Amino acid sequence: MHSKVESSFIKISKNNKSFSLLLAVIGLCALFFCVPAQAETIEILYEQGESGGFVTTDWVWILFFLFAAFAVLLWLVRSHYLQQLIGKDEDLDRASMRLREAQRIARIGSWTRDFETGETFWSDEAKVVLGLENAEDIPHYESLIHPDDLDRVTEVVATAYFQGGSYQCDHRVIGQNGFEKHIRLAGQVALGEGSSPVNETGTVQDITDRKLAEMALQRSEERMRSIINAAPYPILILELAEEYPVLYANQSAYSLFGLNEAVACEELKSKEFWSAPDDRSSFVETVLSEDHVFETEMVMKSQGNRTFWASLTGSRLEFGGIKSLFISVMDITNRKRIQQELERLATTDSLTGLYNRRSYFELANKEMRRAIRYQQPLALLMMDLDNFKAVNDTYGHQVGDTVLRRFAEVLKYNLREEDLMGRIGGEEFSAILVSSEEQGAYQVAERIRKRWLEESFDLVGKQVTFTVSIGVSIILSEKESIEDVMERADVGLYTAKRSGRNCVIVNSAEAGTKARGDRSR
Repeated sequence: MHSKVESSFIKISKNNKSFSLLLAVIGLCALFFCVPAQAETIEILYEQGESGGFVTTDWVWILFFLFAAFAVLLWLVRSHYLQQLIGKDEDLDRASMRLREAQRIARIGSWTRDFETGETFWSDEAKVVLGLENAEDIPHYESLIHPDDLDRVTEVVATAYFQGGSYQCDHRVIGQNGFEKHIRLAGQVALGEGSSPVNETGTVQDITDRKLAEMALQRSEERMRSIINAAPYPILILELAEEYPVLYANQSAYSLFGLNEAVACEELKSKEFWSAPDDRSSFVETVLSEDHVFETEMVMKSQGNRTFWASLTGSRLEFGGIKSLFISVMDITNRKRIQQELERLATTDSLTGLYNRRSYFELANKEMRRAIRYQQPLALLMMDLDNFKAVNDTYGHQVGDTVLRRFAEVLKYNLREEDLMGRIGGEEFSAILVSSEEQGAYQVAERIRKRWLEESFDLVGKQVTFTVSIGVSIILSEKESIEDVMERADVGLYTAKRSGRNCVIVNSAEAGTKARGDRSR
């Protein structure tokens, strides 16, 4: 009722001439009825001798100004109320315009349905969305739905009609031009008495571009899967999420990791592929911090806990709209084995298996610096097989090689794993005794000398033994180098040679020299 009164008032008020005429009529009527009555009253009072201080003309002007003031007040009230109503009307127009523009931009149309009257109202944009902008009559919505989608849409809507509430589903429609469109239908059903639907409001949105893009992306992913699966090397795609779940693994990856082909990719756990769990996190974090393709080598693990060396190449990508990590895996176990063998050959003596001269000095220098840094003792042995030239001359180089290999075995047996051993010359050997004081180093050297003397060789039908001379030195100052310590040990070695061989000489500036051995040979 209030809205009807406002509407009527607006219609009258918008015509200023009509309203002004109305105010004039009200004022004349007031003067016509009120002034004569007042004049008659004054005349009667005058005849009765009751004259006050007023005259008839005074009362006329007072009444006139009162009615004029009332008319002005009424006009002001009318103007203010009219401006409010006009402002509201303009606000509604602007809001309606903005809504229509928003619907046009978002390709969303609205509609309402009254179940009592059976009428359905479609907004202009809804008609555009459905491809019916030029249609004279709006057909039933069901007739627009693609036949392949009709049953699914009907089921969704029927459930909302029965239970009330909202629904949403995507489907295709066929417009007047015969073209297919992808529509997102959403609605809200209100139930009345008896749980029967009373009215329904909803929207239709054109999602054709989005659907086409999704289908194009899906086709692209299918092609990508085909290419990846046909790749001759293993490929893993991990999601950049907690635990890095496997999004995809090609056939080569299944074979490399010994996976059961019946197990889906989603059921695989990427942490089981790395030999050490921290290696996976380290690899992923490194790839994410790099702007380019990252390559590294790590030990990985297959089913049955078989470990192997792998070359990993990783880069970031989006797989199915999901931020992912693309990893190609190459088994390089054989290459790594060859590489390690080459490194071994480059650092060790091929005859004895001990470190060669260059590698021994590099490692000895590192041990020397470490011992000085942590203020730990360190001893060095210089060893030379006695009369070895005569062995080669008498029995040949093949026997000489056998003697050298046997002495290397004696060293390995009598020294610790953390000690360094190297062949630094033809028959000259050296050893670094880690964390060894002078007395302990002397005892080790004596043990080696005695053990070597016990070794016998069957040569030309008789048992032959050999001896070794050893010089010992320790670190005396933080300012020393490995060359200084080795030089003192060398002096001890040559002293042992001059002392008759087959003995151990400790060359220490603090303790002088100590010699012991069987010089009978």
